[in-house]
Amino acid sequence: MPIKSLLRYMHIPYPLFPVSWYTQFMSQIERIFYINRKILEDGKVSSAQVVSEFEISKRQVARDIDYLRDTLQAPLVYEAKKKGYVYTDDFSMMSNSNERMLVLNAIFKSLAESQGALSVITDMVSEGLDSGLEESYKSLSSKIVFITPVQDWPDYSIFNKICSAMKGGCRMTLGYRNAKGERSTRHIEPLRLVNYSGRWYLLSYDCQNKELRTFHLSRIERIIPIEGDLFKNRYTEQELDTFIHGGFGIFMGNRSIPVTFCVFGWARNALETQTWHKDQKIRKVEFDGKEGLEVTVPVANLQEILSQILSFGSAAKPIGPPQFVRAWKEAVLAMAKEAENL
Repeated sequence: MPIKSLLRYMHIPYPLFPVSWYTQFMSQIERIFYINRKILEDGKVSSAQVVSEFEISKRQVARDIDYLRDTLQAPLVYEAKKKGYVYTDDFSMMSNSNERMLVLNAIFKSLAESQGALSVITDMVSEGLDSGLEESYKSLSSKIVFITPVQDWPDYSIFNKICSAMKGGCRMTLGYRNAKGERSTRHIEPLRLVNYSGRWYLLSYDCQNKELRTFHLSRIERIIPIEGDLFKNRYTEQELDTFIHGGFGIFMGNRSIPVTFCVFGWARNALETQTWHKDQKIRKVEFDGKEGLEVTVPVANLQEILSQILSFGSAAKPIGPPQFVRAWKEAVLAMAKEAENL
């Protein structure tokens, strides 16, 4: 049964907006994507092309052009010599829009299916994403596959309690087990839920230690919400964003240091196309007579970046700072000692 018919049978409105408005809106998005792509690919687009492709009036095309120019700030003008609309400057906000939509849909479907979401919901959202695609691209939707090796789905009863506490601005008490298996009780103020590399974490203000701390959701064994115990707004949204994105990895913090390492061979090829942090710096170098890639990333805690570098084995070498090089050497010597005992 088509998704629209099924939702009507279940007395669920589809979509949440009036159908006529929704259809018009998605049709306009598809036309705007088409206009943008034709200009990028052919250097121009004419009103006649849009009229022929979508069977609409020239007046509607003019409205789409106005939307692109006025709302999306596209540098769009009509050029008489080319008999069409052109960009007078680079305009990348909507470049590769079909490809981006295909990737987004593949990611959504993969995560929804691995989580066991209701197929009716998955189909509805996926259909909505597909609506933004040009007609010629829609057949590709089932051919783009996204696979993520790690997904640490939360205990939804715990997730629900955290969301309720954040909504009400209430403190809560956690029963927590750390990576070493040690149990403790934490009195916290829940601030953000963060998914990093497929794992869920809770960013909170730790009332005992009086600082921001990150807790792995799968290690929270129990939660006791404290009704009426409201917490203060200690941080602005911008300060929390800075804390979360300040350095590489889930070990977050306001204070980060630049860590530099060099990779060779297969590791170099792998890192050339990867982004570990938005502020990373990469340059090609020669190290010990070998061509390598020097990478520098801001890091708030050395442990996670150290684990990543060790995973490259002899294809990676630490450069600085000294404490990072020292930690790497100690880890390598400890592994060598363990290997001798095998």
